Amino acid sequence: MLLSAQIVVKNLADFFPDTEPESLPATLTLGRPLFLGSQDTWPAGHVCLCESLPETLPRQALPENTLVFFHRETNFLRVLHSANLIRIPDSASVTGLFNKIQEIFDRYDRWDEQLKDLLRKGNNLTSMLDCSFPVFGNPVLVQASDFSLLAHSSVIDENAALHHLIDPAVGFDTASAEKLDPEYRELQNKKEPFLMPSYYTGSRQLCVNLFEHGVFSCRVMLSEELTPLSSEQAALLAHLSEYLQAVLQRNEEARSGSGHSLGKILEDIIMERLTDYTAIDNQLSEYGWFSSHYYCCLSLTRSVDNEEGLSGNYLCRYLEEMVKGSCAFPYGDDILVFVNLSRHDRTMDQLLTALTPFLRDSLLKTGASSSIQGTIDLRYSYLQARTAQEIGNKYENYRWVHRFEDVSLTYLCDCCIRDMPSHMVVSQKLLTLRRYDEKHHSDYCETLRTYLESEKNAVQSARKLFIHRSTFLYRLERIQEIVPIDFNNEDELFYLLLSFRILDLKDKEMTQVTYI
Repeated sequence: MLLSAQIVVKNLADFFPDTEPESLPATLTLGRPLFLGSQDTWPAGHVCLCESLPETLPRQALPENTLVFFHRETNFLRVLHSANLIRIPDSASVTGLFNKIQEIFDRYDRWDEQLKDLLRKGNNLTSMLDCSFPVFGNPVLVQASDFSLLAHSSVIDENAALHHLIDPAVGFDTASAEKLDPEYRELQNKKEPFLMPSYYTGSRQLCVNLFEHGVFSCRVMLSEELTPLSSEQAALLAHLSEYLQAVLQRNEEARSGSGHSLGKILEDIIMERLTDYTAIDNQLSEYGWFSSHYYCCLSLTRSVDNEEGLSGNYLCRYLEEMVKGSCAFPYGDDILVFVNLSRHDRTMDQLLTALTPFLRDSLLKTGASSSIQGTIDLRYSYLQARTAQEIGNKYENYRWVHRFEDVSLTYLCDCCIRDMPSHMVVSQKLLTLRRYDEKHHSDYCETLRTYLESEKNAVQSARKLFIHRSTFLYRLERIQEIVPIDFNNEDELFYLLLSFRILDLKDKEMTQVTYI
């Protein structure tokens, strides 16, 4: 792993007792050491060693991500002014120092490999904290945003003097005081490592905040109990926190200690495990999702050709990065994306227009709900998205995005024939007229439909059918002779139009089955 100049110099305190590590860069940007020879440029991103600074190097400022140890001063040194340029004592050799620096990198590399191995094997948070104890020399705790303790170093259990760190009574008093402190609440927004003053818990703590969907979710705390904290540990704690965050995201059991993740809350809502609207509002408001906001749901299905493609978790993370204000999570064989349109700051049309190229390239068929206001109808938003997906894929499989408002009429017609066959649901007058057309090769069904869709305008209907008005009126009289229709009865006319739609749907379904 990469180290910082502070870490390297701190671990070389025996060689450089008068050097202040705090004056050096703290970011993890340095790679393993190399000997400085006749290079034309400074080797950026490395620890460099030499007997004397080569005159071949251009006279330019030393990069911040380069740390140089030299043995003898030269005239060239006068043009450089950098804390990253450190003279090796006469009592030490360049080779000996090189080997010592290699040992430092070896030690931190072993720690990093341990963390990677624990993550690969699915170990819990505690195992990562325990393997990190030799690096920090102090216990580490992981605390949720609601102050519940998710994990802590095992040394706390083994050392009675450290038990106050996990004592529920002490923790409650501390949490009560911290909740009322505006300065403490401000600390929840910090993205970089920071030092927690000792008056909160009795000892100083070096902390790193972890966030979920942009909202503070938990905190990693290195407590100054056994050895003094030092500035170079901030970058190391941030490095450890990346592994801990990966465990929290993957391990639902670990995450449950902080209540629920946003994805878990939404899943509980659509599974009807969470039905109390007050509880729903309270839990969602913790993530900045309020009842005054507008929402929509997308249901994504990976096509057969994409089964070996990107994993669901990767797609979820990518979608959340792409769509601001969204929460994506696998649900069965699908991926659900709930979008807070108020935080996304785009309309439904803009959202779907921006997403369509990605969906097409990723071979993702998508159902989209309508925009809704409030959190009460989030489950119905999911049902809309799923329905749009199912109806769209059934009747218009060539489309990538199916919007509920575009398939809603088809959905209503589909519901009408869900329990009974179409010929038992539609108007018997229409079926009679249809049989007459089939027998006599007439067009009375089309004439009737055109007349109804033209809002009973005879002139417009004749124009659409490309026939003379008198011919149209004759057809209308013949229809009345075959099946008497009350054209002043709005309910009957609506029933006839709906029957036409249902028969269209049935014909389309039969055509697709025949084609397949």
